[in-house]
Amino acid sequence: MNEIELKHKVFWKYFFRKGRFINFKTPKLFTEKIQWLKVYDCTPIKTTLSDKILVRDWIKEQIGEEYLKKVYGVYEKYEDINFRELPREYVIKTNHGSKMQRLVIEGRIPEKNYNELFNGFLKVNYAFKSGYEMQYDKIKPLIFVEEYIKNKRELFEYLFFCFNGEPEVILFASGKRSDNICCTMFDKEWNNLHFNYGGNLHAEEIPCPENFDKMLDIARKLSKDFRFVRVDLHNVNGKIYFGEMTFTPASGYMKFSNPKYDRILGNMLDLKQ
Repeated sequence: MNEIELKHKVFWKYFFRKGRFINFKTPKLFTEKIQWLKVYDCTPIKTTLSDKILVRDWIKEQIGEEYLKKVYGVYEKYEDINFRELPREYVIKTNHGSKMQRLVIEGRIPEKNYNELFNGFLKVNYAFKSGYEMQYDKIKPLIFVEEYIKNKRELFEYLFFCFNGEPEVILFASGKRSDNICCTMFDKEWNNLHFNYGGNLHAEEIPCPENFDKMLDIARKLSKDFRFVRVDLHNVNGKIYFGEMTFTPASGYMKFSNPKYDRILGNMLDLKQ
């Protein structure tokens, strides 16, 4: 697909999803600027870093291997997994998109046979699943088994929205391993901004995580070469883990609980740099 075709498709997809037209010459909103990045800033390095397996070598070079979760195996198809060699708890994932994973926490072998599910995942071209996120187009789909980590009974996520190399806002997410997903945005001084997109706002006070300054430093290092990237990190009892690099969160169609933040975040993203 050439640039003109991609621009046309992104333009109309955004219109049908958001109900308004994009001005590609002077985009203002954050959701509009994500569409601009899809068309004009989809580089090969973004494909490498969107691959959950290939990104690991880059992370080793940038910040060190100690921030990576263990990987127990990489497989071309689900039938290749030798479950008897795995620990009692782990996560089965694919490397080429989002929401294609299953937890195994009840024992070494899953209670359900995920053969058909995961081999179906492998057939998905995630570039076209949610709206022309072309950084996923050339990723070779694979299955891998990763270390299971958690804060007590769940896993907290800290999603750093980095604009031109500076983490400006952080989405704290909890409950993704349950039916009670809550998300709240904070600024880089950990002030609650009382907005989000997706899920409920946290009703309780959320403490600033241990080693938060270190997490900010990691986000700066990993985002320094990009106009925008969301750097996803975990913090388990002060131990920081890398999650993933996300260049087009929600494919740029997020619905902010307070619409003004679409413009506020858009102002943070300078496309000229």
